[in-house]
Amino acid sequence: MRPLRPANKVFIPLFVVALALMASWVSQREGAPPAANDEPVEAPDKPRNPPFDFYLLALTSHPAFCADGHARERECRAGDRLPISIHGLWPERLATGQYPHDCAGPALDLEPDTERELATLMPGMAQRLHEHEWRKHGTCSGLDDDQYFQAAFQRAGEVDRALGPKLTTLAGRQVDAAALRAAVDQRAPGMGATLTFHCRTLRDAPRRQRRDPFLVEIRQCLERNESGAPGGAVSCATVDRRDQGCGRSFRIAEAR
Repeated sequence: MRPLRPANKVFIPLFVVALALMASWVSQREGAPPAANDEPVEAPDKPRNPPFDFYLLALTSHPAFCADGHARERECRAGDRLPISIHGLWPERLATGQYPHDCAGPALDLEPDTERELATLMPGMAQRLHEHEWRKHGTCSGLDDDQYFQAAFQRAGEVDRALGPKLTTLAGRQVDAAALRAAVDQRAPGMGATLTFHCRTLRDAPRRQRRDPFLVEIRQCLERNESGAPGGAVSCATVDRRDQGCGRSFRIAEAR
């Protein structure tokens, strides 16, 4: 029969292991660096000034916005309704669906003059749309907040002067994309190709028009210049952007 091992043969190694573990725990509590394979994993920081290729200036058909379930919102209760309003200015990549967003940046703090000017074409400021757009898109532009919104305001004014009067004339009627681009080109030659039209049905459309697509948004394609700011307008075909949801013809919403 094999004799039993003395108890101290087992006890001593276990005791030594326990002392080693205790020493390791104390050293880490006192600030000793962890072993290389035990380094803590940190959450990644928000990106700062990520790469992008061009800008999209997003403009809303304001009567359509108000007729799509927003009639009770403050911006839709005003007496005068703009034909076009600013939605945002978006840094874009050529690959669709991969735009930069929610980048690192300071909180919005516009100069009073910029804020007053912007309010004339961005009624969504009443619901803090400008804060959302700065946080999601503006922080990725590399511009400061005043530069970003001044660029959006300037570009939106150019499109509004070329397209706004036609939308007012066509309110309640049907039109096709080619005719609308031709109307824009009469006022600003070449601008029509820099715009895309986006349509969908509206929740509060008259009953007989519930299935008709309405123009809800206009986007202009803008180059990114060397400083990172929006440059000249470019044909949207060159950046692979096109109309969506408008079909052969679509309606222009009426202000109500």
